[in-house]
Amino acid sequence: MMANDAQGRWIRAARWMIGLGVAGLSCWLLTRDLDWQAVVSALASADYRWVIAGILAIVGTFFARARRWQALLWQSKVHLRPAMTAMLVGQVVNMALPMRSGDVMRAVWIGPERGTGTVEALGSVAVEKVWDLVALLACGLILLAWMPLPGWFAQSTWGTALTLVLGGGLLWALLRWQSPLFRWAGQFLARLPAGWDRALLPRLQRLANGLEAIRQPQVSAQALLWTGLNWSLGGLANLAVLAAFGIPSALAALFLLTALMVGGTVPTPGRLGIFEGICVVSLESFFGVPFDQALAVGLVLHLVVMGPPLVTAALLAFWPSRQPGNANEPA
Repeated sequence: MMANDAQGRWIRAARWMIGLGVAGLSCWLLTRDLDWQAVVSALASADYRWVIAGILAIVGTFFARARRWQALLWQSKVHLRPAMTAMLVGQVVNMALPMRSGDVMRAVWIGPERGTGTVEALGSVAVEKVWDLVALLACGLILLAWMPLPGWFAQSTWGTALTLVLGGGLLWALLRWQSPLFRWAGQFLARLPAGWDRALLPRLQRLANGLEAIRQPQVSAQALLWTGLNWSLGGLANLAVLAAFGIPSALAALFLLTALMVGGTVPTPGRLGIFEGICVVSLESFFGVPFDQALAVGLVLHLVVMGPPLVTAALLAFWPSRQPGNANEPA
């Protein structure tokens, strides 16, 4: 056990160091020939009333995402506040730690709430990712129809479509025939060293319970509605920040939304450097925005996207007498 703990610490440290290295390299590439005066001038000339509108749109995404997660936790009927708290705490952890550690954290956080269970919550988080892939595919198809894009973008979009079809089909089949599959799994695990079947099989069954949301038509309709609202508000936040710098382009806002979602998979703490780099490359290469202005947009947009979750998570998580599992909270 101690050896496993030590190995886990080394793995986490290695991930952290790799993330810092990627972030450092990205920051160096962005700033090595930078005209700081031009960036400061762009920041000074921005209309920050639009930035406030962008912040409000980001806050709106908290409610949309929490409502979606409530719908996906359909068997537990979790209330809004604990769902939003767990979601934002997980998002903050994802900012600080690479490899999506926050997704596990929020499942652990919401686990005691109304008997949800951590493993079931992990299943609902996986279904949530499926819906985000659907939204990502929709944005990619709109962009391909709206503007000429390089071949790699089209390949990425069709790759997302293929992943959804194959992965979604496989998941549906596994859930559809889970009873015989669990029976066979139980027979196989019973042949392994004592205790494996009792330890592993119940967890797999609870995970399947969390994944079942994807097969519920009413739940899927709600998830589709809240996913659309969440992504629309994210696009509006991008548009508001672009408008603050005199670039009121809905097309650029949608492209940034798609690019930043894909770039969010790069394991750097807080997406430092990667976030700004994606903004610069996207705006400069596809929309002709000067490098210095594009970097200023990236810096402000990064604060708009990352700041509100940090503040709101702290307020919700550490508010006196409010702990996960409080059954007296209003829905």
